[in-house]
Amino acid sequence: MSLPQLPRALRQFDAFAKPLKDFRVQTVPGAIMTIICFMIISCLFIAEFIDFVSPSTKQEIFVDISRDTKMTINFDIAFPFVPCHVLSVDSMDVSGDQQTSIKKEITKMPISPSGDSIPSSFVDSDEATPNGTLAVKKGPDYCGSCYGAAADATTCCNSCDSVLEAYRLKGWVVPNVDSFEQCREERATGARENIGKQGCRLVGHMGVNKVAGSFHIAPGKSYGQGHIHVHDLQAVAGAQFNLSHHINKLTFGAAYPGHQNPLDGSKVIVELESPMVSYFLKLVPTLYLDSNKNMVTTHQYSATWQTKLTPLSGAQDGVPGVFFSYEISPLLVKLTEERKSFLHFLTNTCAIIGGVFTVASLLDAFIYRSLCLFEKMN
Repeated sequence: MSLPQLPRALRQFDAFAKPLKDFRVQTVPGAIMTIICFMIISCLFIAEFIDFVSPSTKQEIFVDISRDTKMTINFDIAFPFVPCHVLSVDSMDVSGDQQTSIKKEITKMPISPSGDSIPSSFVDSDEATPNGTLAVKKGPDYCGSCYGAAADATTCCNSCDSVLEAYRLKGWVVPNVDSFEQCREERATGARENIGKQGCRLVGHMGVNKVAGSFHIAPGKSYGQGHIHVHDLQAVAGAQFNLSHHINKLTFGAAYPGHQNPLDGSKVIVELESPMVSYFLKLVPTLYLDSNKNMVTTHQYSATWQTKLTPLSGAQDGVPGVFFSYEISPLLVKLTEERKSFLHFLTNTCAIIGGVFTVASLLDAFIYRSLCLFEKMN
C-alpha cells in the first residue's frame, strides 16, 4: 500500500462518520435540548468537582488491642452561682487511683452570674501563700492558731481550710466553724458570702488511667482516706448551692475534623438546691487517620444524666456536685480519611458528558420523528 493510499485506508476505521452538511437538519427542539444538556452537565460537573475535593471517611470497627494506659480529659465548665474557692476537682477510677483537689493544669476564673469575667475578689486559701487572709491583714509574722490540732509547735493555720485540715489529720470533730478566727475573717471578707453571687469557670485538662472511673466538680474541701473519698463542707456550713452549669467543652482526647461531642455547648439549669448531678458516659476509643497519614487517638462518647437530692436538700445520701462517670468500650473505631484520585474524577466527568448527550440524542430523535409524523398526518 502506497503512502498516498494510507489516509483512505484509515478512513475505514472512522467510528464517527459525518453526514454531509446538506443533509443536516437543525431544529428548535434540538437547540432547546442542547441548552438543557449544557445546564445539566454544568450542574453535575460542579457536584462531581465538590465530591472530588471533599474527603470521605471510611469507618471500621476492631477489638481494641492498644496498650495505652493513660488518656486526657479536657474540659471547660462554668458554674455561674458557685465561687471558685468553694469548688474542687477530683477524679478516681476502678483501680483505686484517686486525685483530690486537682489544681495542676486547671485554671479557675471568677465570673458573674451572667457569665461575664470579673476580677478575682478572693484568693483560694489552698493556692495562696502560707500567709492567708489574716496574715495579709496582720503582717508576714502572723502565725494563726490551730486550736490544739497543730502537728508541731511551728505549724501555723492561717486560713479556715488549714484549721479544718489540721482537725481532720487529728481525727477530731470540727465544732462550729465560726469559733475559728480564720473562718470568721474569711466570712467577713466575702469568702463565704460570695456563694450565689459569684460564679466560676474551670478550664483545663487532667491525665487519668484508661479504665472505668469518674471525675467530679463539687463544693467543699476534698481528701482521700484509704479508698474513701470525702468532701468536707464545714467551711461553708449552712450554705445552699445552685449547681446550674454550662459545659462549653468536654472531650476525652484530641479533636479531629468533624468530631462532635454530645455535651459540648450544653446548658443545664438545676432547680433543686445542692443537688447531685450525675452524667453517665460511654466512651468509644477512636483512631482517626487523615489523608496525610497523620494519626489522632481520641474517644467518642454518648451521655445521659440525672439529678437527685442530697442531705443538704433533705435526702439521706449523696454529695452535692456535678459527677461524670465513664466506661470504656472494648471496641475501637478507626476512621480513615480518603480522597478520590484525579483519574476517578476524570472518568466520572467523561461519563457525565457522554451519558447526558446520549440520553439527549435519544430524546431529540424521538421528538423529531414525532413531529415529522404529526406533520404527515396533518
